Amino acid sequence: MARDKAPVTVAFAKQGDIVERISVVGSLAAREEVMVQPLVAGREIQQILAEVGQTVEQGQPLAVFDQADAMLALDKNAVGALRARAAVAVESGKIEVALVAEREARKQLDRSLTLQPKGIIADQVLDERQNAYDRALVETALARQSLALARAEEQLIAQERREIELTISRSTVRAPESGLVLERNARVGIMTSDSGTPLFRLAKDGKIEFVAEVTETNFVRLSKGMRAKVTVPGRDEPLGGTLRLNAAQIEPKTRSGTVRIELDGSEGLIPGVFARAVIDTSTRTNVFLPATAVRSTRRSHSVYVVKDDVVETRAVQIGLRQGNFVEIIEGVEDGEMVVLKAGGFLRDQDRVTPVVVSEEDSLRSEPPQTAAFDRSEGTVRQ
Repeated sequence: MARDKAPVTVAFAKQGDIVERISVVGSLAAREEVMVQPLVAGREIQQILAEVGQTVEQGQPLAVFDQADAMLALDKNAVGALRARAAVAVESGKIEVALVAEREARKQLDRSLTLQPKGIIADQVLDERQNAYDRALVETALARQSLALARAEEQLIAQERREIELTISRSTVRAPESGLVLERNARVGIMTSDSGTPLFRLAKDGKIEFVAEVTETNFVRLSKGMRAKVTVPGRDEPLGGTLRLNAAQIEPKTRSGTVRIELDGSEGLIPGVFARAVIDTSTRTNVFLPATAVRSTRRSHSVYVVKDDVVETRAVQIGLRQGNFVEIIEGVEDGEMVVLKAGGFLRDQDRVTPVVVSEEDSLRSEPPQTAAFDRSEGTVRQ
């Protein structure tokens, strides 16, 4: 006598994505720090123009040094420049006078050379006019040398002025890059040093990113371009980010490597704050079943597949568990009907009447479209 068809509750196998993730704990830090050092040493800081937390533009003044000595030197230089210009003018005038004398002496000499063969000019007069012309040449040469010296002096004073102006310009410390002021060591009244602590520390362009040390086991699974979500205190929603850089090697002592995650937005973030990141390392697609549908022994796993109202016992290979669901790597295809509770009351080839779960139970037996497996903590999260 044939057995009656027993009613059994069934569910459908459904495909979903499995994302493997690594959780790391780190902190926020500037993507690139800019150290602002004084360009002149031994100067007293007179005024502070920027504070921590302020956003500054490239070239914006940050601090001002005492400029009294430099301004005094500039005034003295201005007086020296006036004297040098006057000296150049005087020597230029002397050249003009010497050239006039030279031309006159030349004319006299040429006339004497013309008249002397005719006996009109004595040899003594010719000698005197030759000597006068020679003296005029020497005086012109000396005037030219004096003018060259005066011009060299003028150029030297101009070079000194440029150096003084450069010193005055360097007395105002300016931001070499646009960014966020992270630290201010400048204090009014202290003397500057070219080998001391930087006066200011800036986060270039205000860009903040997530930095963490990752253990060797997980570090080798990371690569540039992986997406991540970073949870920051004070933010209701995690920030998206991309793995920008990871260390070239593992630190031998700690057996860990540094990773840096570029955040999609860094406005309002504070460097140094501890944060947590979840990095997506891989994604795959497999079938999910309710955990109650899988019957497990020490060495094997199986499910009851219902096809044409007939039960078929089928061995399966399971993967990760996500809440009330199990990943089926092999054995069941998407859309196949399985018995929701794999109890011992069924046998292979039994005929059954499949009953699809109620709407309320369906919500509990509906696998997620995406499951996430966190290797860092050994748990699965949706």
